[in-house]
Amino acid sequence: MNINEIIYHKMINKTTPEEEAVFSQWLNESPTHQKMFDEMLNHEQFSDTYKTYSKLDIEAAWEKIIKKKEKENTFHMTIPRSIFKYAVIILVLLIAGASFWYSQYTKVIPPEISESVKHAMEQSVQSGKQEAVIEDNLLTLWTGKREDVDWVEANGKNRSSAELSEAEHALTKEQLITAKRITTKHDKEFWVTLDDGSLVHLNYNTRIIYPERFGKGNRNVILEGEAYFMIAKDKSRPFIVHTPNGEIKVYGTEFNVNTMHEDASTSVVLVKGSIGITPKGGKERMMKPGEEATFNVQTSFFTIQPVNVDPYIAWNTGDFFFHEWTLQQIMDVMAKWYNVSVEFSDEEVSGKKLNGVFSRYSDIQEIMETIKIVTGFSITINNHHIIIKKQANE
Repeated sequence: MNINEIIYHKMINKTTPEEEAVFSQWLNESPTHQKMFDEMLNHEQFSDTYKTYSKLDIEAAWEKIIKKKEKENTFHMTIPRSIFKYAVIILVLLIAGASFWYSQYTKVIPPEISESVKHAMEQSVQSGKQEAVIEDNLLTLWTGKREDVDWVEANGKNRSSAELSEAEHALTKEQLITAKRITTKHDKEFWVTLDDGSLVHLNYNTRIIYPERFGKGNRNVILEGEAYFMIAKDKSRPFIVHTPNGEIKVYGTEFNVNTMHEDASTSVVLVKGSIGITPKGGKERMMKPGEEATFNVQTSFFTIQPVNVDPYIAWNTGDFFFHEWTLQQIMDVMAKWYNVSVEFSDEEVSGKKLNGVFSRYSDIQEIMETIKIVTGFSITINNHHIIIKKQANE
């Protein structure tokens, strides 16, 4: 028995006991079979197309062909009746299958947002940390001339395109016209949901440029700074992050990008899914979850190595996470986030290593009190200035 015909019978509820047995065996052969059948049932267009077979009177169609041949005196048939029947079934399946495949290929699957991320977003708003400068009409901002925008609308790219960065040229004419630019300050962050449902968490001192609508081509965004990406799956439209050092092409879901390193390098940490890194002028390199890629086109440096992803997941869910960090490193981050200055009495104090997790939305007084207890240091907060030194009796 042909499994395609049995599937058709199953969809119109006309299977025989023998067909049910074959169908059950087919389902049990592979989890993929069960998943495929479930998706066919849940896909309206595929199901409807498949069921049109029940409306076809194949025997009547066959008799009509026979009569036509007799009338034309060309009764030589190259296709037997039994083969003709299956040819019709296969044709229906091909039509339905092509529709089903295309719908799956172009299907957009939004990222799964965890409760911890949702909670962090709420805390960010409540604490006043969710803030950014949002700009549109970027062509006017880039060129200062409204007529340049009109020219792009009529001809394509900007006639003052030299003023656009190389990454900005990745956007199409339509995307340039509707592009938005979001910039965070040194003590703020921002969550932005893109047209496809992707969620991007911008850290402080970060800028992202993205089109209001992605359209049918690549989903291009431009990043300077640090951001955690949770990307919607869309096989038909690759998601590409453009940075000063190259491109990140997304094949999976979650990753962190940072272009704020002192040596002007870009680092990418893959949390889950799959991404490819293409430095400017170089070839694409694939990454696995739990890896960090660091690259700099100025020095031709490129490396991929294992990394602990917990600190990157932590900041995205509202925490500072540090392991074997010096107090200097910790306070460098705190100083930016809480808009304070820090003074150490000596290198022994600033070089003290600590492990810990703090909420990004805690009061600075609470965090410094915890550090004081753990280290035994004297910590004084005077307005926006923090002094850290050894206790007087040490």
